Amino acid sequence: MSASLETEEEYVDPASYRSIWNLGWPVMVNMGAHTLFTLIDLYWIGALGTDAIAAVALCGNVLFSMFGLTIIIQSGALAMISRRIGAGELAGKLGAEGVSAQAFHLSIVLGLVVAISGVMSSRAIMQLFDASAAVTEHGTAYLVPMMIGFLVMFPGMAIGAVFTAAGDTRTPMYVGVAANIVNVVLDPLLIFGWGGFPELGVAGASVASLICQILGLVAMMILYRRRDMGFPHPGLLRWYGADAWARMLRIGIPGGLSALTRPFSTLFLLKVIASFGAEGIAAFGITVRALSLTWLYFGALSTAVSALTGQSLGRHDVAGIRRLVKRSTRMSIALSIGLGAPYMIFAREIIGLFEKENEVVLVLGTSFMQLLVVANLATAFSVIWGAVMSGAGDTRPPMVISILSNWVIKLPLAFLFAIQLAIGVEGIWWAMVISIVFESGALWVWYRRDRWMHAEV
Repeated sequence: MSASLETEEEYVDPASYRSIWNLGWPVMVNMGAHTLFTLIDLYWIGALGTDAIAAVALCGNVLFSMFGLTIIIQSGALAMISRRIGAGELAGKLGAEGVSAQAFHLSIVLGLVVAISGVMSSRAIMQLFDASAAVTEHGTAYLVPMMIGFLVMFPGMAIGAVFTAAGDTRTPMYVGVAANIVNVVLDPLLIFGWGGFPELGVAGASVASLICQILGLVAMMILYRRRDMGFPHPGLLRWYGADAWARMLRIGIPGGLSALTRPFSTLFLLKVIASFGAEGIAAFGITVRALSLTWLYFGALSTAVSALTGQSLGRHDVAGIRRLVKRSTRMSIALSIGLGAPYMIFAREIIGLFEKENEVVLVLGTSFMQLLVVANLATAFSVIWGAVMSGAGDTRPPMVISILSNWVIKLPLAFLFAIQLAIGVEGIWWAMVISIVFESGALWVWYRRDRWMHAEV
């Protein structure tokens, strides 16, 4: 139930730990289910050899980069709908009702564009890395079904943003967890051809994901009609015009570019890593997937803070946002330290769960994991400041800061450390950490200027 719909007796401070937790924990569970699945996915793919692991690692960063494009619809819809719910503007084509449907329509258009472009360029993307022929073939086979999945992913993000803006993160959690359970079952069946299923190899993992994405979208559309979110919500296919599209894109495109910048720039780093051999790529892929479990709370807190910021601005409650930032930052720091410690202490053992024999992968993965755990302490702060600006619809400054940290700081330093100073792959690890720290500091400076509270959505 959104705060704007609560009675005085039921009222809960939107900036309270309870409000943050109630919105955040379902997001964490949903992301955790997906992350756990990717680790299981990597386990099965690992049985196909180092080339298969390296291929999926490359594809993972490509897909994560493109996933940033879905933030266009997610951040635009969340900022606009949450602000209207907080202000009590519920009905009509520019109220929460109409903006929700318009977000869904826009997501279909964006999904078509991204999916078609992605399928047509899958092989060319893999060839950019100059990896071995085996890695390129595995990667292309895996990438094509995943690209098709953007047809479904964009609308799914739009509906998820509507639920979140209304204060309901549990419904997306239920659907996400169920879809990932089905995915876990389908994965080995389609990879190895068990139980009479076709043996698709690496491609089987991505085909399983595509099937589950379709099932999840259908479930979300059905539940959208059945859940009480506090505002009228006729069918998502009902046409309300496209009046909100331009504003949604104005908010969403910078948010999408901000989310896209780090993983997209990392694609260039992967090209350098690939020049040192498949071991570096495998170490990168294993580390990122394994450590992603510690990033769940970042996504959960970011989602909660964004939604609560939008609703609070709709009520003109800036003081509440200040309390929200203070409390959510405390939670973020505590979680970063508590969850990061085991990864710091047992880094080599964790890498060894996925690569038991290759000593180079173990060494590179261990150093990368430990450095990222330290960098998480900077991210613990910046994720909250960025979430406030995103929820307020002030997405351009984070985009500029992200571009600076990744293209002006990270890439030149990576070239300097890895190539010029001959440090190798570990020099790239250090460049990534430095860029994360810079981004955190720059976001703090902009957040303190308070211009985000005057953004129009």
